[in-house]
Amino acid sequence: MNGWMDDISFVKEVLADKSKTVIAQTAPSVRVTVCEEFGSEPSSEETGRVVAALRKLGFDNVFDTDFGADVTVVEESAELVRRLREGGALPVFTSCCPGWTRFCVKAFPELNEHLSGVKSPQQIVGALTKTYFAEKTGKKAGEIFVVGVMPCYSKKLESREEETEIPGAKQDVDFILTTKDFAKLIKQEGIDYHSLEPDSFDELLGTASGASTLFAGTGGVMESVVRAAYYELMGGKELLPFVEDRRPGYGGTKEFTIEVGLEKPLRVAVVNGYDEARKMCERVLKEKKEGGRTIDFIEVLACRGGCVGGPGQPGNDPQQVAKRAFGLRDLDAENTRVRNAHQNPDVKKLYREFLGEIGGEKAHKLLHRKGTQEILETLK
Repeated sequence: MNGWMDDISFVKEVLADKSKTVIAQTAPSVRVTVCEEFGSEPSSEETGRVVAALRKLGFDNVFDTDFGADVTVVEESAELVRRLREGGALPVFTSCCPGWTRFCVKAFPELNEHLSGVKSPQQIVGALTKTYFAEKTGKKAGEIFVVGVMPCYSKKLESREEETEIPGAKQDVDFILTTKDFAKLIKQEGIDYHSLEPDSFDELLGTASGASTLFAGTGGVMESVVRAAYYELMGGKELLPFVEDRRPGYGGTKEFTIEVGLEKPLRVAVVNGYDEARKMCERVLKEKKEGGRTIDFIEVLACRGGCVGGPGQPGNDPQQVAKRAFGLRDLDAENTRVRNAHQNPDVKKLYREFLGEIGGEKAHKLLHRKGTQEILETLK
């Protein structure tokens, strides 16, 4: 069981043990913000330097959490499409924000069936590292330690979720460093951050789409999932990029509809912040009791502005958070290899070689929670 505020000491101990394979994964929000701890403005060009810093610290491999975001997208969009076509609890709430999921299951247990069962990108990368990566490299899950570099203290709680489907693994992710923890560790080890030569992620899991970077900003999860769902529902047509007014303001809620070839348009909401989340939960409960529904799919991120405004980041001034969000948009636009999760050839390869069918038995076993109890257990 990892610590709450002092994962730095845990990580140092593990890195010093050369008998262990220690893997780092880093979220997109970290890449546009960690440079602020070293006197720079938010930037979309820090990914290579972040990877180089992790290698300098002694991690054996460095993976991109964005690849996990792509897998989250294809699983969650399949879940949404299945419920729209075949019936099931609607609306579907996203489940990748650990602050939101813990708030939901604690304050609104009546909505548990509406919460997507798909794990967050962080947890998915951990699960795939201890199965797919382990299989490809001839290692056992118990020999691998996964460290996430994340924007949020709630990610530390999420990492404590018990893993029961992977022999030898107790958790998908073993330790978490926040952005501020990561910067502190770099400084403690005497690394000159700005002098680091940019490096690249290891591609043993796969490379990510542009859409995956959007997860870190408000509206990004919704946009990524809807892109994939639209493709499926519209018979292979691609959804054009959203315009800015489809994303809520700092700490707000935005609703809109998209024609997807069904009897009714897909009704979507993007909710930003705990106050807005509470209002939305109360509204959904009221509609549920009255037998109605005005929304089909709801993204909730607990932090204003999304993960770029997380409490593990170097400050959350609204103007600074907005600059970080623009950095993420740049990363999405700059990814000319593949724009959408459902187009990602490495994701397709993962399912073809290892997971099988999207939403199938093995995918459910490794990539979905068994229920909300494992979320509640982390709050004890």
